[in-house]
Order: sequence, then C-alpha cells, then structure tokens
Amino acid sequence: MGELGQRKTHGFTHALCSPGTTMGPAFLLAFPLLLALSTPCDACECKIQHPQTFYCMSDIVIIGNILEHGKDTALKRSYRINITQILKIPKKIPPITSVYTPKDWGSCGYEVRTSQQSQLLIAGYLRKGALYFTRCHMVYFWYRLTDEQRLGFQELYKNGCKCQIQPCLLCWRHCPQPDRRECVWRQKDCNYRIWNGDQSLYSMCTPRPDGHCGWTRIDILNYHRETTPPPPRQTTPEMLYIM
Repeated sequence: MGELGQRKTHGFTHALCSPGTTMGPAFLLAFPLLLALSTPCDACECKIQHPQTFYCMSDIVIIGNILEHGKDTALKRSYRINITQILKIPKKIPPITSVYTPKDWGSCGYEVRTSQQSQLLIAGYLRKGALYFTRCHMVYFWYRLTDEQRLGFQELYKNGCKCQIQPCLLCWRHCPQPDRRECVWRQKDCNYRIWNGDQSLYSMCTPRPDGHCGWTRIDILNYHRETTPPPPRQTTPEMLYIM
C-alpha cells in the first residue's frame, strides 16, 4: 500500500433528506464528522471546510461532553454540556452549560438521541452569550483528529486566521494562482467529501515573512507549547538588602 493509502482519511456526512432521521451512536461512529454537504432536497446547504477554517470562522471552539437533552423551544433544541476544555472564546462570556441548535431539519438542525456523547469538539457561533451550532459547523470526536490537527486547534490555527484557504474544485485543470493572502487547498482526486492528505491532516496555512500565505507542516515533535511566564517577584528594600 502506498504512502497515501496508509494515511488516515476523515469522512464527512451528507445532510439526510428525511426530516425524521436522527443521529444515533452507530451513525456517529460510522460517520464521525457531522458536516452537511450541499443537498438538493432541503434548504440546508454547506461547504466543506479545512479544519483551520472551522477554527477561524467560529466564535467559540470547545471540547465537551453532551450530558442530556435540555429544554427545547418551538425553534431550537438544547443539550446540557460539560465543557472540559475551551480552545477559543471571546472575553466576558458567562459560563456555558448548554448548547443550542435549530430544531428544523431544513435549517441544518442537529439531533442526537443518545444518553451521552463524550469528548466532542464543537465549533459554533455565539448569540446573546449562548453557544449555537448546526450540521454545517464542526462536531467531531476529539480522539479521531490527528495529533497535528489537535495541536492546531489547541495552539496553532489561530496564527493563520489572517489567511484564507480556498479549495481547488476544478482539479482536472491547473489550480488558480492564489492571492497573497490565500492558500490553495488540494485534495486527492478532487474529493472534498473527506479530509485526506498532508494539507488537511498535517498542515496549516500561515503568513510568511514576505507577506504571502503558504502551507506549513505542523511539527509536533519540536513544538514548544506557549506558557504564561510567572509574575515578577515582589521585593521590598529589606529583601533587596538580604539578596
């Protein structure tokens, strides 16, 4: 088996046309990335995105455990959640204990009828201080990401948010030359229904010293995580004298 065949592939799911379909645990395990692609049968149409784009376009990115159904309204469905890690969040946001999604299937609402879902990466948007997401946003099991993708969400993707990642959809022709703030995203056989290959699984698009954006392989072996330096030691004249 060749090198590409040995690498991980991460699948996307279509939005199902039946409004009564729900996503149980077997469905989640078989199709881990709950991203709806364009479908002609309803109004829910979404574009495939690079994981860095999911991070940059989202207001908030968390890892959490969905505990149970919350209190639904006529327009939205809610789930109680225990957040285990916050990867991106604006300042002055109150604690989040629930997440919300549209109740209507045609509005890309998400539904799961299980008792629990553990360690889910959720990238969504904020509305009046509450976290919302749809099938077009990223809902993914954290353990299924590559080490490079996990490091990207935790530390590195934020450094590339000034760049734009554009898929090369006309793969049978030459891909267009990117603008200085763009990276052209290529997938094997022009298949944009899965994450496959170096650019999706192991790389990010970042600014370079010349002002152009380009692909960079994430080096997990030599990366040193950012740490907050300790506050300066408070000294008094007496302490200075002793030292």
